[in-house]
Amino acid sequence: MKKNSIIITVVIVAVAALAIFLMRAPSIISEPANIAGGATETDWVKGNIDSKVALIEYSDFQCPACGAYYSIIKQLEEEFSDRIAFVYRHFPLRQIHANAELTARATEAAGKQGKFWEMHDLLFERQDDWSNRLGVVITVTQYAEELGLNIEQFETDLTSDEIKDNVNDDLQSALKAGFNSTPTFVLNGQKLSNPRNFEQFVELINDALATERE
Repeated sequence: MKKNSIIITVVIVAVAALAIFLMRAPSIISEPANIAGGATETDWVKGNIDSKVALIEYSDFQCPACGAYYSIIKQLEEEFSDRIAFVYRHFPLRQIHANAELTARATEAAGKQGKFWEMHDLLFERQDDWSNRLGVVITVTQYAEELGLNIEQFETDLTSDEIKDNVNDDLQSALKAGFNSTPTFVLNGQKLSNPRNFEQFVELINDALATERE
């Protein structure tokens, strides 16, 4: 019995040590720099658009995990807004999220009237309200009204080929890079194994900034 107890204790200690290691391990997986690249002229960018450090988020508005990371990204924008570029790219998981495509197009349509980020924020902040609804076109149109958009133009843009292409271009860049889940974060050409919290993001971004200064 004592021998079994010792074995069990050793296993528990080993598992605990592994968990601690994983929590402290760097959250970067090396990827070729050209798979996602840096910010482009067609990207939606916040922060310092001239920075050599860019955090790219491939995201799906209906994805619960993306919704959970939303508040962390907002914190990071406050912390690093004058030092790095924050890039949002669409990655609607169409096969499992029925409303992902439409909401992505809603932000693009709002962006045509200068309100991309405002629609982006509303969709994440109210994700629980619309995520599993039918007829989400009514909901996004209500959000457009709330944002003071020209509704006729918004409804036209929502179904335009240009908007559909914008969303699809982002989607194809994610698939070309081999991404298969959301959110996927890329920091200066390196895919991140999603950081667990704000502090881990801060550590990674500070390392990237330090590397650029060298």
